[in-house]
Amino acid sequence: MTRRLPSLNALRCFEVVADQRSIRRAALALHVSESAVSRQVRILEEQLGAALFTRTPAGLEITDAGRRLAASVREAFDHIAQAVSPFQGEREAVTVKVLPTFALRWLLPRLHGFQAQHPLIRVNVQTRLEDMAANDGDADLGIRYGAGNWPPDAVTELYAEWIQPVAAPAYLAAGHDPAELGRMTLLHPLPDRKDWLTWADKAGQPLDMRAGLDFDALDMALSAAEAGLGVAMTDVVLAQAAIAAGRLVPIGRAVPTGMSYCLVGLPEARRRRQVALFEEWLLAEIQAARTVVRSHAHPEF
Repeated sequence: MTRRLPSLNALRCFEVVADQRSIRRAALALHVSESAVSRQVRILEEQLGAALFTRTPAGLEITDAGRRLAASVREAFDHIAQAVSPFQGEREAVTVKVLPTFALRWLLPRLHGFQAQHPLIRVNVQTRLEDMAANDGDADLGIRYGAGNWPPDAVTELYAEWIQPVAAPAYLAAGHDPAELGRMTLLHPLPDRKDWLTWADKAGQPLDMRAGLDFDALDMALSAAEAGLGVAMTDVVLAQAAIAAGRLVPIGRAVPTGMSYCLVGLPEARRRRQVALFEEWLLAEIQAARTVVRSHAHPEF
């Protein structure tokens, strides 16, 4: 039987917008951009030849046609969910243990891509300050800073770490000269200040590490830099989105730390289909990060 159906993706976006009465809240619920949700609603309205919402200064108001469609769509999706429920009992989630900054700045903004490809696989992201160890039994995969105590055949290098100072454009525009780092407020991702020490040594630029602000994670230091509080030292990959968006500006050159981000996991976990699919997706996505690293690499290192 041939059915003439509008875009199912558009119907799904419409259902959430109708429930939330807000493009912004729908985008948050669907883990996509507001423009993507708006575009899908417009596509559906064009395909149906009917206005589903009225845009007012106070927000969205659903039309009578939209209200009738929302009730039918909700019922239809409920029937579909009920139909596939017996099969979902056989699926297994993939649990990934990730350091907080890597999760916030790299993994989570991309995870919707995996969910779009594999909507029946649930991904549980555990964020902890401690790296995943080889005896952890509560995660299938881990993204570690360095290989640690893992056997070589259980480790896949994602990318080598290169670090570089970054600051907000407004901070530099306020009279802070990039050539005078010693006069700026240094933002330390960790209290040991090791990253700044490494950069200063390899870049040949002595700095007084006693001053500045200390944080507990790189994401906090980057957020402080974006707020104009000073200059943060960062992994070039994890700051790339903020740099591309213009929220941060690189200062000076990047240097290698000798450390890497690695994907770890024991063979028995990786043999599971769901885990293998997630690992395949992750390794494809990380290619862009390796390109970023290569763009910063210098022959002398």
